[in-house]
Amino acid sequence: MTVYLIRRFFQIIVVLFLSTAVIYTLFALAPNPLDELRQSTDPKAQASNADIARLSKQLGLDKPWFLQYPVWLAGDTWLDSIGYGQFVGDRMGILRGDWGTSWKYQKNKPVLGLIKDRLPATLWLMVSSTLISLMIGIPLGVFSAVRQYSFFDYFFTSFSFIGISIPAFWFGLLIISASLVAKNKGWFYFPAGDVLAIRDYKVPLLGMVEAGSFLDRVMHLVMPVTVLSLLNLAGWSRFMRASMLEVLSQDYVRTARAKGVRERIVIYKHAFRNALIPLITLVVFAIPGVFGGAILTERVFNYKGLGFLFISALNLNDYPLAMAFLLISSILLVLATLLADILYTFVDPRIRLD
Repeated sequence: MTVYLIRRFFQIIVVLFLSTAVIYTLFALAPNPLDELRQSTDPKAQASNADIARLSKQLGLDKPWFLQYPVWLAGDTWLDSIGYGQFVGDRMGILRGDWGTSWKYQKNKPVLGLIKDRLPATLWLMVSSTLISLMIGIPLGVFSAVRQYSFFDYFFTSFSFIGISIPAFWFGLLIISASLVAKNKGWFYFPAGDVLAIRDYKVPLLGMVEAGSFLDRVMHLVMPVTVLSLLNLAGWSRFMRASMLEVLSQDYVRTARAKGVRERIVIYKHAFRNALIPLITLVVFAIPGVFGGAILTERVFNYKGLGFLFISALNLNDYPLAMAFLLISSILLVLATLLADILYTFVDPRIRLD
């Protein structure tokens, strides 16, 4: 195990290095704020050469193209040692925790500070929806496989196909409309936007809800969590059903039944554990999504999490913020693959990483 982890550690470093190179190259090829100033035809928006030079130095765009990526990684405090003292600054680079500042979203505010502010809202949303999907989807998938071709199996299969086919944004708009109808009827009401309310509000059957309270947060989570949970539930439960059916047809399962082992033990001890192996791969890759949030769902519900922040950064061409988001997602992705390999050994003792 130790040798394997060391080998994977070096592989992760190589993968992340290549990922950062690709991410930086793509954003470097896109127009930046200086290009917008130079191409502007509005006399009020045009900047002098001195202003452009000042902004270029502030944004780190004054350096030659072959130095910009190393500076983004390792800062610019070391440039004097290689003969580029005219470009020395106070940037430390992402390797030393300096991820830059926002260009437009919130000018000059540290990128990591913006991400830290939005992270709790995204964790509330994604962890809740993921746990609900797993707690409901896995048992439904197992039960559907055990009761293959029953009425429940046909009903569940139809539900899964519908859930997989429905776009997240359309489903979100649908339940927002349903919530507004219920509010007008005086039945019930769930807030359709933001993370927390700015003032107290009244909900049928519950009475007044204090803005910023735990109940207020839960009320704002109900609709986006419902959308994400049902969509994930449809896919994961269907995947669990297929994996379980494959395991139930194996020889060792038939042998256990022939020996008179109780059906419950055959299903949950022999079949279910092995059926989890393919599902682990699917679930661990949801880890980057827990950080990144649900971009479409957050946008539809105006839920200001990290997904909403990423879209806003792209719309504003705030590249330091967008690059930080993609880089953290890449780190979580490679760590998720390592976690999946380790979990395989716990689910199936026959698997050895050595």
